Amino acid sequence: GLNSPLSNHGKKTMGKPKRAYRKRSLDEHKLHPETLMMTYGYDPALSEGAVKCPIFQTSTFVFKNAEDGKSFFEVAYGLREKRPTEEPGLIYSRINNPDLEILEDRLTLWDGAEAGLVFCSGMAAISTTLLSFLLPGNVLVHSEPLYGGTEFLIHNVLPRFGIERAGFVAGVRDRGLDDAIQEAAKKGNVGAIYIETPANPTNDLVDIRRCADVARVLGGKNGHRPLVIVDNTFLGPLWQQPLAEGADLVIYSLT
Repeated sequence: GLNSPLSNHGKKTMGKPKRAYRKRSLDEHKLHPETLMMTYGYDPALSEGAVKCPIFQTSTFVFKNAEDGKSFFEVAYGLREKRPTEEPGLIYSRINNPDLEILEDRLTLWDGAEAGLVFCSGMAAISTTLLSFLLPGNVLVHSEPLYGGTEFLIHNVLPRFGIERAGFVAGVRDRGLDDAIQEAAKKGNVGAIYIETPANPTNDLVDIRRCADVARVLGGKNGHRPLVIVDNTFLGPLWQQPLAEGADLVIYSLT
């Protein structure tokens, strides 16, 4: 799973249109995630009045007309920007599906995120994120150790795309991160800071806010602020909320 502030993270470009079934407050009272888990993101009127969302076991969806189909594909494949009040249309379950959309909506609640995406695996989320935001010639600054699949991706796959790396040991305070930033600067532009905290398998911690501060300074110097991406699998959003500490994206392996 991938959450952005909306996190991210420009941070308001990924949010979905406001609907009655996406209300996060009752009058002036902000509802807690525990309450919102019951109904958030789901409209029974869209499923024959079913109290709970049915499981949609289908690969494809019907369009009302050819114009709708054309419009849905344009948004899904990035041929145009989605209009502010426009909902992405259902095309294939591999792109979007009512069950997945509800899961995405509810995951955002725990992180205080604006939008989220779910993938077929944690590594699919990680690889898609890094390949989407990093460019040839960029350097990825990352904590160590990392989950084995992530480590293989960074060490063996990303270099094939011209993306280099500079690592620092989790648990080492400012000096380790600063040294990695200096090493990265000799290789190219820092495209992102990727951290796993607590680290797998040592449970060592990385200061998320410190990484966000470093990214902000780099942005002021270079005109491009690298994203701060956090793998929050070990603690989860109940015990750690990286977006509140200044991270741009938070990633989970939901299993």
